[in-house]
Amino acid sequence: MKALFEKIELGDHTSLRVTHVRLPYFDAPWHFHPEYELTYIIRSHGKRFVGDHIEPFYSGDLVLLGPDLPHFWRNDDEYYHPDSDQQAEAIVVQFSRTLGDTVLPQLPETQPLIALLNQARYGLRFGVEKAADVKPALERLLLCDGLERLLRLLYLLQQLTDDPNAVMLASDNYELKASEAETERMKRVLDFMLAHFREEIRVDDMASVAGMAPAAFCRYFRKRTRKSFIEYLNELRISHARKLLVQSDLSISQVGLECGFNNISHFHRQFKLHNGTTPLKYQSLQHNK
Repeated sequence: MKALFEKIELGDHTSLRVTHVRLPYFDAPWHFHPEYELTYIIRSHGKRFVGDHIEPFYSGDLVLLGPDLPHFWRNDDEYYHPDSDQQAEAIVVQFSRTLGDTVLPQLPETQPLIALLNQARYGLRFGVEKAADVKPALERLLLCDGLERLLRLLYLLQQLTDDPNAVMLASDNYELKASEAETERMKRVLDFMLAHFREEIRVDDMASVAGMAPAAFCRYFRKRTRKSFIEYLNELRISHARKLLVQSDLSISQVGLECGFNNISHFHRQFKLHNGTTPLKYQSLQHNK
């Protein structure tokens, strides 16, 4: 079974790597690595998993992740069809944790950067306006190297420190010190949930995927995500519902059924619990925007 610890080769003479990713779909699995990672989505959409957090991502999405934080970007289903003409494109910047742990703390002028990198331990999603502002700086990173690239990265991070719309992703009590075996187990669990969340999924089903007894699986899942399996599954379903309410012509009832809620009253309750409003009001507000 493929190990899900990602070994990033920065090279002997550099502390960061900048990659322009172009693929039919993002193929990185649920994984973690000791480097920081800044990802800007040029073109693509799907769902982003960071720690215990799930939400849709779209073009213009900009996220900064701290060391050892499990994550993956999964494109929507149409990307995986054999005749799909979809493309996934991103700029990914990965840099050594030494920058935040050792180098910057020695320089008093870098206190805002240190605060930003500390928040990144849980993942930070930046506002769309800030992401658009720094896009040219990200593109310039692809065209330079050496000290110039490092200095440009520091200035880019400085630009991100004052974003009032930045949102922390994983919950502040999230902690996953994952071995490769545990990460592989969580990857199997998440893959199964993504493939079957539109259907009825029982705890027994998930326990079988994880290779555990049901009670042990429930403890395992809550310990690593701080949420019950049902809470996590409902978040995934509601995330998909938000997308359908905006991008499809389905009725509210059809959206609920498409997302795995066989009881429409339960769908309304869960949607309001997660979004503070009803599906109809959410749809109306998004269309007005």
